[in-house]
Amino acid sequence: MFWYHSPKLCQSCLGALQTIPLTSWLGFCSDICSDPVITPSAYTTSDAVISSESVFIVELSLACTNGAQSVALYADVNGRQFPVTRGQDVGKYQVSWSMPHKQASSGTYQVKFFDEESYSSLRKAQRNNEDSDSIQPLFSVNVDHRGAWNGPWVATEVMAVLIGILLYYLAFNAKSTIQA
Repeated sequence: MFWYHSPKLCQSCLGALQTIPLTSWLGFCSDICSDPVITPSAYTTSDAVISSESVFIVELSLACTNGAQSVALYADVNGRQFPVTRGQDVGKYQVSWSMPHKQASSGTYQVKFFDEESYSSLRKAQRNNEDSDSIQPLFSVNVDHRGAWNGPWVATEVMAVLIGILLYYLAFNAKSTIQA
């Protein structure tokens, strides 16, 4: 009924609806990066006492020789895929993930970065149970994790009590020898 009474509004709405697929397609379009030059930095959790899981954060600056700026990236770490977020600055990217401390053993973790095309090939190979190692990433970054420190073997409260008992024993023993 609404469309029937206002044909001009109907035409403008149809015109807007026709442009939606085009604008949404342009929003998801990403560039292809050739010969990437990266500057990575990484952070990993080092203290297990104050956190429940080990956290890994990889930040990087990406420059492509062909000048591509809006490259969509995906990361793969030990067979687990993660989306890579684009920063506000051009060419800045970040990926992060976490895992329980017991599973996050110390060592070097290789983070493989894929563009949209190679990522879709990776996912297809995984769905078909094919060898995913044959798919080349755009680039990779090695993250060194020293492991998370779980704190001292003996709690400081227990050590304070043991030292207090030892001092009391020594003082009581010294008093007994002086009085004797």
